[in-house]
Amino acid sequence: MEVKALLEKISSVVSLTGYEYMAEPDLEKIIGEEFKDVFDEVYFDKAGSCRLVKKGVKKIGGTKKIMLDAHLDQIGLVVTEILDGGFLRVKTLGGIDRNVIIASEFYVYTYEQENPFIFSRERRIPAIAVSVPPHLRKTPGNQLPDMQDIYLDTGYDSREELEKIVRVGSPVSFKNQFASLENNLVADAGLDDRVCAAALMLAVKELKKTPEADIHVVLSSSEEKGGLGAEIAAFEIDPDFAVIFDVGFAQGPEIDASGAFEIGKGAGIDYSAATSMKLTKKVIALAKEKKIPYQNIVSPSAIGTNADEVAVTGSGVPCVQISLPLKNMHFPTEIACIQDIENSVKLIAAIIENAESLA
Repeated sequence: MEVKALLEKISSVVSLTGYEYMAEPDLEKIIGEEFKDVFDEVYFDKAGSCRLVKKGVKKIGGTKKIMLDAHLDQIGLVVTEILDGGFLRVKTLGGIDRNVIIASEFYVYTYEQENPFIFSRERRIPAIAVSVPPHLRKTPGNQLPDMQDIYLDTGYDSREELEKIVRVGSPVSFKNQFASLENNLVADAGLDDRVCAAALMLAVKELKKTPEADIHVVLSSSEEKGGLGAEIAAFEIDPDFAVIFDVGFAQGPEIDASGAFEIGKGAGIDYSAATSMKLTKKVIALAKEKKIPYQNIVSPSAIGTNADEVAVTGSGVPCVQISLPLKNMHFPTEIACIQDIENSVKLIAAIIENAESLA
């Protein structure tokens, strides 16, 4: 399947952090249609992560296991109070800059009386974030309003009517609006980190033969609030090594080039004390050997991805951090490059094919 078409499908999946179960029907459909017979096992674990297993060649003494992680959850909001006039007060799920909330379009997910905490993509109402216009604010200068002073306007007339379908705890997502830009770029809300999830699945699909190792693709839950899903999966799998694939900052105006990647120049590979230097050097050598474009940056201590948790799980897991350049991270219109995704697929496939020498 064309990368862009798959990315448009998977970026529309709703998987707000803490509400990843909402993604199950859409993910099952995508996997069933586009990855039929690719994986030997597909299931959702107790933490809400989607787990896809490709069995390797059985060997005397045991087959090595590798874990490929990209987080499934996305940032969003959650309803904390229902107010008169159809307004909602909200708090953030994950790190959202207040700069991008005001005037953004959202979907508020509604509930049914018989299933008060079961939400789905099909049941939702539109809303727009509002606050006091800058002309009327009592705060000095251009100071942003606090979250308690930002509301969602649903268009409803009364609190009583809204309470019939929305409750405290209702999740809220940015409005999905996939767009193609010039120079092979695409934009949408929630590309972090579904763009990497798509690449992992495509890499397994690209394999021409049964891999030498068991491949455990983990589309993990709760990365935006601490990495619980990846940590639980790593403990259960106990892999010989793990590839943590997440988005990284793309270079742009006022973004320090030493901590960001050039978009369109391939995936980034991090040097970090939080990951395995030995494994990282092997992956870099593999990329050079296969002539796959890549970039390097240094993340001296913690990386801020699931690598921080997976590396210290159990008796320890050697990790390599791979990062896909992304513009506008945690904005409603995140931007990625199709060429970077395609090169990332090649790199991940090469890692799978050479798992024995990397472990």
